Amino acid sequence: MANNIKKTYILAIVNRDREIFNKIKKFLLTNYNIYVVDLLKNEQKPFDKKVLVKKLKKYPISFIILKLTTHKDNIVIYKALQELDLNIPILNSINSVKMCESRKETFQLLEKRIKKLKIPQTYYSINEAVKALLKKNQIIIKLDSHNLGNVPKNDRIIGIAKNFNEFYDLIHGYDERDLFFQQYLGRHDMINKVYVIGRWVVSVVSHNRLNLNYNLSPLELVHIRVPIAEDLKRRIKRLGRKFGMSIFGVDYVLTDEGSYIVDINDFPSFRSIPEGISLISDHIYNLINIREQHYKTKVKIKG
Repeated sequence: MANNIKKTYILAIVNRDREIFNKIKKFLLTNYNIYVVDLLKNEQKPFDKKVLVKKLKKYPISFIILKLTTHKDNIVIYKALQELDLNIPILNSINSVKMCESRKETFQLLEKRIKKLKIPQTYYSINEAVKALLKKNQIIIKLDSHNLGNVPKNDRIIGIAKNFNEFYDLIHGYDERDLFFQQYLGRHDMINKVYVIGRWVVSVVSHNRLNLNYNLSPLELVHIRVPIAEDLKRRIKRLGRKFGMSIFGVDYVLTDEGSYIVDINDFPSFRSIPEGISLISDHIYNLINIREQHYKTKVKIKG
C-alpha cells in the first residue's frame, strides 16, 4: 500500500510514551508512506533550535506532533516554535500541550470556558484550601506538574486532608507553587477514562490509583469498555475544540450529582486501547490529506 502513495514528512517533538509512539511511526511509514522526522529520538541530546531549523530546511514537513513530559526546559521548545511561526498544522496546539503540563492552568481554563462540564472545586492557594477545610470540605493534594517522566503516577498524588493537621503534615516540605488543591469527591474504586481521536470516542473503566492499597489480579486490571452518555460525549469533544486538541484523554468519576471531570491529558498513551495506534495514524493521515486537498482547491480557485 505504501509504495503507491507519495512520501510525506512529519516532524515529531516527542519524549513521552516512546514505546507507543514508535509503533505509530512504524504504522505511518508502512501504511501511508509517512516518514516521521523524530527530533528527540536521541534522548541524551537536549532540544536544539538549530537542529530544528536544519530539519525544516531538509524535509518538506507537512505536519507536527508535539508530545512532551513536563519539564521547565520545555519553554525553549514552545518559544522556538512560536518564533519560527510555522505555517504547518500541529496535532494538538502548542498552547494546549503547554497548558496540560499544569493542573492549575488546565482547570482554570475549564472554569472559564467550559460551563456545562462538572469539575471539583479547585483551590489555587493554601489560604483558599484552608477556608474550604473550615467548611468541612476534604482536600485532595497533588503535584501541579502533570506529565512528570521521572515520577511514578501514584507519587504525583500527595494525599487527602480531612483537617488542618493532616493538610499541613501533607504539604510540609513542598513549595506552594508546586502543589494543586482540589475538593475531594469521596472514595471511588473505579474511574472512567475517555479517549478521543478526532470524532472517535471510547470510554473504559479503570481502578482508581488512590485506592490501590491491595493486590489486583491480572483479570481485575483489564480495562472494561463502558457506554458514555451522548451529552457527556458531546461536551468532551467540545472541550477538545476549545482547548485546541484533537487527540486527548479525560478522566471522570460518577457521583450522585453527575459526572465530574478530574483529569485531562493531551495525547495519552492509549495502552489500554489496542486499536489506538491505527486510529491515531489514520487520523494524522486524514488531517494531512484534508489540508492538501484544501490547498489544491485554493490554488485552483486562484488560477
